[in-house]
Amino acid sequence: MSDSSLTLPPHDDDSGPNRLPLKGVSTSNGQWSTPVGGIDGGYLVIQSAGRWSDVFRLSAPGQVILGRSSANDIAIRSEKASRQHARVWSTAEGWMIEDLGSRNGTFLSGRRIQAPTALSDGDKIEIAGFSLQFVHQIQSAEGPVASPRPAGATEDHLTLAMEAASITDRRAKSEYLHRDPLTTDSPGTLVQTEQARATLLQLAFDLAGAETAAQAIDMVLDRLAASIPFRSAGAFVVESASRRRAPNRPPQDQQTTDLQANPRSGPDPSMLTLVATRHSNDAAPGSSSYRRPADTAIASVIGPDGQAILARNVSGDRTLATENSQGEIDAVSMILAPVRDREDKLLGMLHLLTTDKDAVLSAPDLEFVLAVAEILAESLRNLRVRGKLDRSLRRSQRQIKTLQKQIGGKVQIVGQSDAVRDIIEKITMVAPTHATVLVRGESGVGKELVASAIHHASGRASAPLVCMNCAALSPSLLESELFGHEKGAFTGATDRKLGKFEAADGGTLMLDEIGEMDAEIQAKFLRVLEGHPFERVGGQSPIKVDVRVVAATNRDLQSMVAEGKFRQDLFYRLHVVEMVVPPLRKRGSDILLLAEHFLAQFNQQMGRRITTISDAAKRMLLDYRWPGNIRELRNVIERAVVLNSGVTIDAEHLLLTPAMSAGTGDAESIAASSPVEISLAELERSHIERVLRHTDGNKSRAASILGIERSTLDRKLKKFDRES
Repeated sequence: MSDSSLTLPPHDDDSGPNRLPLKGVSTSNGQWSTPVGGIDGGYLVIQSAGRWSDVFRLSAPGQVILGRSSANDIAIRSEKASRQHARVWSTAEGWMIEDLGSRNGTFLSGRRIQAPTALSDGDKIEIAGFSLQFVHQIQSAEGPVASPRPAGATEDHLTLAMEAASITDRRAKSEYLHRDPLTTDSPGTLVQTEQARATLLQLAFDLAGAETAAQAIDMVLDRLAASIPFRSAGAFVVESASRRRAPNRPPQDQQTTDLQANPRSGPDPSMLTLVATRHSNDAAPGSSSYRRPADTAIASVIGPDGQAILARNVSGDRTLATENSQGEIDAVSMILAPVRDREDKLLGMLHLLTTDKDAVLSAPDLEFVLAVAEILAESLRNLRVRGKLDRSLRRSQRQIKTLQKQIGGKVQIVGQSDAVRDIIEKITMVAPTHATVLVRGESGVGKELVASAIHHASGRASAPLVCMNCAALSPSLLESELFGHEKGAFTGATDRKLGKFEAADGGTLMLDEIGEMDAEIQAKFLRVLEGHPFERVGGQSPIKVDVRVVAATNRDLQSMVAEGKFRQDLFYRLHVVEMVVPPLRKRGSDILLLAEHFLAQFNQQMGRRITTISDAAKRMLLDYRWPGNIRELRNVIERAVVLNSGVTIDAEHLLLTPAMSAGTGDAESIAASSPVEISLAELERSHIERVLRHTDGNKSRAASILGIERSTLDRKLKKFDRES
């Protein structure tokens, strides 16, 4: 307990001190407000330990007893004070003070009084070492003074207690939540405290199930109505500055109230928006309408150093309350409690009001409301965090749906030919199993697309799909890529690296051009397919993974087995399920469907509005032999979209290889124009060189025409150079 603090004892007994440091009520310009009541009113500004401690409002006619007894209007906790030490009362001429026969006397402006004495504005009253100043207007009170301190006085001695006529009781935290009552409270107060805590516990439990801020606020007001006899209550929330500035904005939506705390450069009552109210059931007709507290009272609560306040004897005080429909301030007592989160950011405010002189709000009521405000703040904070998580989850779900849609477009198998329907039927049957699949077909027919479709239609769809081209790497690098390597396993291995098998654990590994795999790696690969663990290059720890393998090739593996270039046991292990993807030239009815599909894709990607393909262009597409298959068709349509400023793809927009057009584009016509006595290797070399001349040395374009990968073309050209 700090020095110069004030406490309010409960109404029914004198147990449990309640601290009440003075904060005062100020107007928006920082000046003290003028009290209502004219010359008949007054204030006792209580000073303790060199500063204002609290303000006691004097209301004529009436009297105030000061002394050590807690039954007094102002209780002075000091051994030097008598039980009834002095009396202040009103007369027709003004306010008077007299000593009630105390041992140590009552001093007025430094002189001990012997008889009733009239009080003048600014007079200093000293009792048992404590100082009070009498003023008619609060702004005329002096600032902090060097108040005398009784010899040997402890911190507890420097405490004044005030009864129900006090103006303000201020609290920063509720002792229901932040103090252990077992060592300080009397048995009666302990029971009261535990009952309040049980109610607060139930409220916290109920708020944990609230779905919205509006629902949480309704629960809080219902609990307050069941616990405290108020006339009306209101709940406010902080509204963002942008919403406050928006003109003609719609009514407050409680479901979407902006509860995020705003940095507070100063108390601004307009930042609070009323979102819910409650009224007592016995409210008189016309008195049930809710009345917002005065801005000066709100400002003292929501400021950076603001605390919850209990105001009593409020009637007529416009610095605290506002008028009713008859233009009167009929409020008797009120409580204002800020709702702040654990970072001390303002989220809102609770307001309780009474108009019945027999139902005055008490210090325990303030404790309870402040505890409710703290619990509500935690609930609103959790709802805010949950709202952020929900919004993040919804964004993620939208992104996932978008990605799934994009992926779905990539794995979509377009076509209505019998060959395509057969492929789709096989995918449907094979995908749910764990069988190894061998996909065969020319380069560019969509073998990777089939592998993706198998993966996404299987139970492994949520796990990785890892693809790798076996022909693109040397044998040593291929082994490292497949199985990984340890740090220092070979020159350049500066870090440990996980291989494709580990990366695809739980999912699918698609290996393209499996026929190009080196014989040494084939043996290690076969062991993994048979379920055995493997080791990284340079490693010694066995690694076991759960991976489904889909292999693809454009070569005749069975012929390679007969030639000794491919392991027979590996061929049988891969040949569990075989799918042969037909070339595009054997899917004539699908060519236009694919062209339309690619056109729609590129329109969306490039923002174009090309709607049709002319009849002449369609004839060209159908007559072409498509050596590059679907990959080539896609590239042709992409070029037509890029270089087209109109709304139609015409024949002039299609770049097709003349050597492969109808009548001259098949293998038979090419072979027929070559000498009979020529090997297949020489025929292959001659044709590759012919295509390269046609593309002016563009290897990528030549590989597309030849229907092979660019890496395969490079390898063949290197072979030709070595043989020259």
